[in-house]
Amino acid sequence: MEKTRYKYLIFDADHTLIDFDADERRAFFAAFGAAGIKADAGTVEDCWEFSWRNWEGLGLNDVHTERIQREYHALYREHVRALFDYADEKFGFSGKREEAEAEFVRSLCVPAHCVDGAEEVLRVLSEKYVICAATNGLSAMQRGRLSALSPYLRNLFVSEEMGFIKPNVGFFRAVTDELGANAEECLMIGDSLTSDVAGAQAAGMDCVWFNRRQQSLPEGFFVKAEITHLKDLLKLL
Repeated sequence: MEKTRYKYLIFDADHTLIDFDADERRAFFAAFGAAGIKADAGTVEDCWEFSWRNWEGLGLNDVHTERIQREYHALYREHVRALFDYADEKFGFSGKREEAEAEFVRSLCVPAHCVDGAEEVLRVLSEKYVICAATNGLSAMQRGRLSALSPYLRNLFVSEEMGFIKPNVGFFRAVTDELGANAEECLMIGDSLTSDVAGAQAAGMDCVWFNRRQQSLPEGFFVKAEITHLKDLLKLL
Protein backbone atom coordinates (compact mmCIF):
# COMPACT_ATOMS: atom_id res chain seq x y z
CA MET A 1 0.00 0.00 0.00
CA GLU A 2 1.12 3.54 -0.74
CA LYS A 3 0.66 4.55 2.85
CA THR A 4 2.45 7.88 2.43
CA ARG A 5 -0.41 9.23 0.30
CA TYR A 6 -2.94 9.04 3.13
CA LYS A 7 -3.48 11.78 5.69
CA TYR A 8 -6.89 10.72 6.97
CA LEU A 9 -8.05 7.32 8.20
CA ILE A 10 -11.83 7.02 8.34
CA PHE A 11 -13.13 4.09 10.36
CA ASP A 12 -16.57 2.58 10.29
CA ALA A 13 -17.98 2.11 13.81
CA ASP A 14 -20.10 -1.01 14.31
CA HIS A 15 -18.25 -4.30 13.81
CA THR A 16 -15.10 -2.34 12.97
CA LEU A 17 -14.26 -0.31 16.09
CA ILE A 18 -17.15 -1.28 18.37
CA ASP A 19 -19.22 -4.42 18.90
CA PHE A 20 -22.93 -3.75 18.38
CA ASP A 21 -23.98 -7.32 19.16
CA ALA A 22 -22.39 -7.17 22.62
CA ASP A 23 -23.84 -3.72 23.25
CA GLU A 24 -27.35 -4.77 22.23
CA ARG A 25 -27.27 -7.83 24.46
CA ARG A 26 -26.17 -5.63 27.39
CA ALA A 27 -29.03 -3.26 26.61
CA PHE A 28 -31.54 -6.12 26.64
CA PHE A 29 -30.44 -7.22 30.10
CA ALA A 30 -30.76 -3.62 31.32
CA ALA A 31 -34.21 -3.27 29.76
CA PHE A 32 -35.54 -6.42 31.40
CA GLY A 33 -34.08 -5.28 34.70
CA ALA A 34 -35.94 -1.96 34.40
CA ALA A 35 -39.16 -3.96 34.01
CA GLY A 36 -38.37 -6.03 37.11
CA ILE A 37 -37.73 -9.19 35.09
CA LYS A 38 -34.67 -11.35 35.61
CA ALA A 39 -33.67 -12.25 32.07
CA ASP A 40 -31.43 -15.16 31.19
CA ALA A 41 -29.31 -15.77 28.11
CA GLY A 42 -32.18 -17.53 26.35
CA THR A 43 -34.54 -14.59 26.88
CA VAL A 44 -32.01 -12.16 25.47
CA GLU A 45 -31.20 -14.46 22.56
CA ASP A 46 -34.90 -14.64 21.68
CA CYS A 47 -35.12 -10.83 21.57
CA TRP A 48 -31.84 -10.55 19.72
CA GLU A 49 -33.06 -12.95 17.03
CA PHE A 50 -36.32 -10.98 16.66
CA SER A 51 -34.25 -7.81 16.37
CA TRP A 52 -32.33 -9.21 13.43
CA ARG A 53 -35.48 -10.53 11.73
CA ASN A 54 -37.30 -7.24 12.16
CA TRP A 55 -34.30 -5.20 10.95
CA GLU A 56 -34.23 -7.33 7.82
CA GLY A 57 -38.00 -7.11 7.44
CA LEU A 58 -37.94 -3.31 7.53
CA GLY A 59 -35.26 -3.35 4.83
CA LEU A 60 -32.71 -1.56 6.99
CA ASN A 61 -29.89 -3.63 5.52
CA ASP A 62 -30.78 -2.32 2.04
CA VAL A 63 -28.88 0.90 2.60
CA HIS A 64 -28.46 1.58 -1.12
CA THR A 65 -32.20 1.92 -1.79
CA GLU A 66 -33.90 5.30 -2.10
CA ARG A 67 -36.49 4.48 0.57
CA ILE A 68 -33.94 3.48 3.20
CA GLN A 69 -31.75 6.46 2.34
CA ARG A 70 -34.77 8.67 3.00
CA GLU A 71 -36.35 6.89 5.99
CA TYR A 72 -33.47 5.11 7.73
CA HIS A 73 -33.56 6.98 11.03
CA ALA A 74 -37.36 6.95 11.35
CA LEU A 75 -37.36 3.23 10.59
CA TYR A 76 -34.62 2.71 13.18
CA ARG A 77 -36.92 4.17 15.84
CA GLU A 78 -39.84 2.12 14.50
CA HIS A 79 -37.64 -0.95 14.81
CA VAL A 80 -37.00 -0.29 18.50
CA ARG A 81 -40.73 0.21 19.18
CA ALA A 82 -41.56 -3.07 17.39
CA LEU A 83 -38.88 -4.86 19.33
CA PHE A 84 -40.43 -3.86 22.66
CA ASP A 85 -43.94 -4.57 21.47
CA TYR A 86 -42.72 -8.09 20.79
CA ALA A 87 -40.88 -8.43 24.09
CA ASP A 88 -43.83 -7.09 26.07
CA GLU A 89 -46.23 -9.49 24.39
CA LYS A 90 -43.98 -12.49 24.86
CA PHE A 91 -42.49 -11.89 28.30
CA GLY A 92 -44.88 -9.39 29.90
CA PHE A 93 -43.48 -6.14 31.29
CA SER A 94 -46.38 -5.67 33.73
CA GLY A 95 -47.07 -2.10 32.68
CA LYS A 96 -43.38 -1.18 32.50
CA ARG A 97 -42.94 -1.43 28.75
CA GLU A 98 -42.04 2.25 28.37
CA GLU A 99 -39.46 2.05 31.14
CA ALA A 100 -37.93 -1.02 29.53
CA GLU A 101 -37.66 0.62 26.12
CA ALA A 102 -36.21 3.82 27.60
CA GLU A 103 -33.57 1.82 29.49
CA PHE A 104 -32.70 -0.11 26.34
CA VAL A 105 -32.10 3.13 24.46
CA ARG A 106 -30.16 4.64 27.35
CA SER A 107 -27.96 1.57 27.52
CA LEU A 108 -27.13 2.00 23.84
CA CYS A 109 -25.85 5.52 24.52
CA VAL A 110 -23.03 4.52 26.89
CA PRO A 111 -19.45 3.57 25.98
CA ALA A 112 -19.42 0.49 23.78
CA HIS A 113 -17.64 -2.82 23.94
CA CYS A 114 -14.66 -2.17 21.70
CA VAL A 115 -13.52 -4.59 19.04
CA ASP A 116 -10.33 -6.36 20.08
CA GLY A 117 -7.35 -4.09 19.49
CA ALA A 118 -9.36 -0.95 18.69
CA GLU A 119 -7.89 1.31 21.37
CA GLU A 120 -4.32 0.24 20.64
CA VAL A 121 -4.71 0.62 16.88
CA LEU A 122 -6.20 4.11 17.14
CA ARG A 123 -3.61 5.20 19.69
CA VAL A 124 -0.71 4.12 17.49
CA LEU A 125 -2.12 5.35 14.20
CA SER A 126 -3.21 8.70 15.64
CA GLU A 127 0.47 9.57 15.96
CA LYS A 128 0.78 9.57 12.14
CA TYR A 129 -2.70 10.15 10.74
CA VAL A 130 -5.84 12.14 11.39
CA ILE A 131 -8.36 9.59 12.69
CA CYS A 132 -12.11 9.87 12.11
CA ALA A 133 -15.13 7.61 12.45
CA ALA A 134 -18.04 7.54 10.02
CA THR A 135 -21.20 5.68 10.94
CA ASN A 136 -24.83 5.20 10.09
CA GLY A 137 -27.11 5.48 13.10
CA LEU A 138 -28.75 7.73 15.64
CA SER A 139 -26.55 10.52 16.92
CA ALA A 140 -27.01 10.04 20.67
CA MET A 141 -26.33 6.33 20.43
CA GLN A 142 -23.28 6.50 18.22
CA ARG A 143 -21.67 9.44 19.98
CA GLY A 144 -22.22 7.82 23.35
CA ARG A 145 -20.99 4.42 22.25
CA LEU A 146 -17.83 5.84 20.65
CA SER A 147 -17.03 8.14 23.58
CA ALA A 148 -14.38 5.79 24.98
CA LEU A 149 -12.40 6.20 21.77
CA SER A 150 -12.98 9.94 21.44
CA PRO A 151 -9.42 10.92 22.53
CA TYR A 152 -8.20 9.51 19.21
CA LEU A 153 -10.98 10.80 16.93
CA ARG A 154 -10.58 14.18 15.25
CA ASN A 155 -14.09 13.96 13.79
CA LEU A 156 -17.12 11.73 14.21
CA PHE A 157 -19.53 11.70 11.28
CA VAL A 158 -22.99 10.33 12.12
CA SER A 159 -25.60 9.89 9.41
CA GLU A 160 -28.45 11.40 11.44
CA GLU A 161 -26.54 14.68 11.57
CA MET A 162 -25.39 14.64 7.96
CA GLY A 163 -28.55 14.08 5.94
CA PHE A 164 -27.08 11.06 4.14
CA ILE A 165 -26.34 7.47 5.05
CA LYS A 166 -23.53 5.33 3.73
CA PRO A 167 -23.05 4.32 0.92
CA ASN A 168 -24.52 7.55 -0.49
CA VAL A 169 -21.73 9.48 -2.19
CA GLY A 170 -23.11 12.58 -0.50
CA PHE A 171 -22.07 11.14 2.86
CA PHE A 172 -18.47 10.72 1.75
CA ARG A 173 -18.34 14.11 0.05
CA ALA A 174 -19.65 15.73 3.22
CA VAL A 175 -16.82 14.01 5.11
CA THR A 176 -14.11 15.27 2.76
CA ASP A 177 -15.64 18.75 2.67
CA GLU A 178 -15.63 18.94 6.47
CA LEU A 179 -12.03 17.72 6.60
CA GLY A 180 -10.91 19.97 3.75
CA ALA A 181 -9.46 16.86 2.15
CA ASN A 182 -9.34 15.18 -1.23
CA ALA A 183 -10.73 11.67 -1.51
CA GLU A 184 -7.26 10.46 -2.56
CA GLU A 185 -5.87 11.52 0.83
CA CYS A 186 -8.40 9.39 2.72
CA LEU A 187 -8.49 5.71 3.50
CA MET A 188 -11.77 4.11 4.62
CA ILE A 189 -11.62 1.08 6.92
CA GLY A 190 -14.81 -0.92 7.37
CA ASP A 191 -16.44 -4.31 7.46
CA SER A 192 -19.47 -3.69 5.24
CA LEU A 193 -19.15 -4.25 1.51
CA THR A 194 -22.45 -2.50 0.76
CA SER A 195 -21.89 0.53 3.02
CA ASP A 196 -18.16 1.07 3.50
CA VAL A 197 -16.52 -0.47 0.46
CA ALA A 198 -19.20 0.47 -2.07
CA GLY A 199 -19.52 4.01 -0.73
CA ALA A 200 -15.80 4.68 -0.63
CA GLN A 201 -15.37 3.18 -4.07
CA ALA A 202 -18.08 5.42 -5.54
CA ALA A 203 -16.49 8.46 -3.91
CA GLY A 204 -13.03 7.70 -5.29
CA MET A 205 -11.66 6.80 -1.87
CA ASP A 206 -9.44 3.80 -1.17
CA CYS A 207 -10.79 1.24 1.29
CA VAL A 208 -9.45 -1.52 3.51
CA TRP A 209 -12.00 -4.27 4.01
CA PHE A 210 -12.17 -5.66 7.54
CA ASN A 211 -12.95 -9.19 6.40
CA ARG A 212 -13.28 -10.96 9.73
CA ARG A 213 -15.13 -13.96 8.28
CA GLN A 214 -12.49 -14.44 5.57
CA GLN A 215 -15.03 -14.35 2.77
CA SER A 216 -14.26 -14.05 -0.93
CA LEU A 217 -14.45 -10.53 -2.32
CA PRO A 218 -17.48 -10.44 -4.64
CA GLU A 219 -17.14 -9.30 -8.22
CA GLY A 220 -17.53 -5.56 -8.65
CA PHE A 221 -15.95 -4.58 -5.33
CA PHE A 222 -12.41 -3.24 -5.22
CA VAL A 223 -10.34 -2.77 -2.09
CA LYS A 224 -6.81 -1.64 -1.41
CA ALA A 225 -6.24 -4.41 1.13
CA GLU A 226 -8.05 -6.91 3.34
CA ILE A 227 -7.52 -7.51 7.05
CA THR A 228 -8.95 -10.18 9.34
CA HIS A 229 -7.98 -8.49 12.61
CA LEU A 230 -7.90 -4.77 13.34
CA LYS A 231 -4.28 -4.97 14.47
CA ASP A 232 -3.33 -6.02 10.94
CA LEU A 233 -3.61 -2.32 10.08
CA LEU A 234 -0.44 -1.64 12.04
CA LYS A 235 1.49 -3.75 9.52
CA LEU A 236 -0.08 -1.97 6.56
CA LEU A 237 0.16 1.59 7.84
